Amino acid sequence: MQDILRDRRTLFATVIIPILLIPLMTFGIPLLFSSTEQQIVEQTQYIAIINYESSEEFTKLIDGSRSLRVVAIDKPIDEAIRNGTIAAGIEIPKDFDNRILNEQNVNITIYYDASSRTSNVAYSKIMQFLSMYSKNTVDERLANREIDPQILSPIQVYASDVATEDEVSGYLLSLILPPLLAIIVATGGMNASIDLTVGEKERHTLEALLVTSTNRRDLITGKFLAVFSTTLVSIGFIMLSLSGSVGYLSTLAVQQMPIFLTLQTSIIVFVILSLMAIMIASLGMALASFAKSFKEANNYLTPMLFLIVILSFGSYGLSIEDVGLIPFLVPILNVTLVIQEVLVNNLNILHLVLTVTSTLVISIILISIASWIFHKESLLFRA
Repeated sequence: MQDILRDRRTLFATVIIPILLIPLMTFGIPLLFSSTEQQIVEQTQYIAIINYESSEEFTKLIDGSRSLRVVAIDKPIDEAIRNGTIAAGIEIPKDFDNRILNEQNVNITIYYDASSRTSNVAYSKIMQFLSMYSKNTVDERLANREIDPQILSPIQVYASDVATEDEVSGYLLSLILPPLLAIIVATGGMNASIDLTVGEKERHTLEALLVTSTNRRDLITGKFLAVFSTTLVSIGFIMLSLSGSVGYLSTLAVQQMPIFLTLQTSIIVFVILSLMAIMIASLGMALASFAKSFKEANNYLTPMLFLIVILSFGSYGLSIEDVGLIPFLVPILNVTLVIQEVLVNNLNILHLVLTVTSTLVISIILISIASWIFHKESLLFRA
């Protein structure tokens, strides 16, 4: 533990990364995108209308809206959209007013750039305007025939949300937290596992340790517990940082919906992540014990981290209401799914038992492999 505390890389991965990354990745990035999106929506998009002179009233209605402004262009409409002169364009027929007056169908073409966020927003605004214009036109025609426009809306739908604030808050957190927590926990103990195995090989202190009277099984157990303890500390900082971040976000009341993490949920998540930390520590010890150098250990652990990332985000494609039992036997993936269930207050005991059992079995196998390597000096030092 003293060696771990002296290692700045381990302290950085254990303390600094959770404190900084959890708030940034969990809430900072979504808030940034939300803020950017809101700015684009609130901006006035400039559009052009081909054959605008055929309907001055239609042009004035669009130009009079707060979010769209009609401008004249002296180049092809597709070119004007690509170079940013306008965000979108509309082409109306030359006999637009006559067709509306004679109650004929009118074909309108909207030009926009699907690769531009601003152009997409302008397209949405134009579609909303045209929907409103079409409805008003229909209402006028029905009124001229002395027909109540409500005849076109025979069903009125009212939505009633039965979810509590706790359930909605847990659902929102379940969309963001589980993969991030799994990834950060996975990286938390890797540096410690490398330092206590390959690091000692490169410092030539492992040979002196092995010739002592201490049983090698005790040595690997002690190193495993040190790595596990380091990861627990990392999880502790993760939960503290997460609680602070959620508390701050709750004060913002995003979309008028407070987001919070209860003490009970935090404790359960901490226990589940600790279970995952046992497996990660075992994996790190097994891979790092076999490596001859720090570089070789990184070569082994880097692909494993990529695999962990893939398994962590695999929960995004699964619905916890319909998921079967097989995913709860898959390492990392089962942890993220159980955390999702905890956050939405829908924990399935069978799923939890499968996750605990499979994770512990894999951990025992991995730590046994690490212990076996420590008993085989030809594998441990590969000299």
